[in-house]
Amino acid sequence: MEIGASTVMRRIIRRANEITKPNVLLDQRSFEVDELWTYIGRKENEHWVAYALDRNKDVIDFVVGKRTVATLRQLTDRLLGSGVKKIRTDRLTHYRKLIPKDRHLCSIYGINHIERKNLTLRTHLKRLSRRMICFNRSILMLESCLKIYFWGAER
Repeated sequence: MEIGASTVMRRIIRRANEITKPNVLLDQRSFEVDELWTYIGRKENEHWVAYALDRNKDVIDFVVGKRTVATLRQLTDRLLGSGVKKIRTDRLTHYRKLIPKDRHLCSIYGINHIERKNLTLRTHLKRLSRRMICFNRSILMLESCLKIYFWGAER
């Protein structure tokens, strides 16, 4: 096709910068939150994609970073600021520190939609697969690809 790799990367980043995050509607009933493992550059450089689904199974927000409380706080603070009634998560202890008990539902059965979305993401975006030749080389490209996948495609 005679297009350089840097040209493709610039176009992906440009397209992602044109996309705006959807607004989190106030007073939502519930969100499902989960994280997904990936790496940048080499497997020792682990990163996590934490994201939230609404009742319509649409991705509302995501954050990419290390698996720390600070990374997850970025996501949970935005969700809590919307006045959400319940946030469903798995049993990761970081969530207990970040989400008030009256709004937190911790169960492996309450997050089946987001777990299914994890499998779909790994299938559609090969850069998130565990044992592939394709991988992420920068956080910027990973975030750009996720923005295009979640909110850029006409569905």
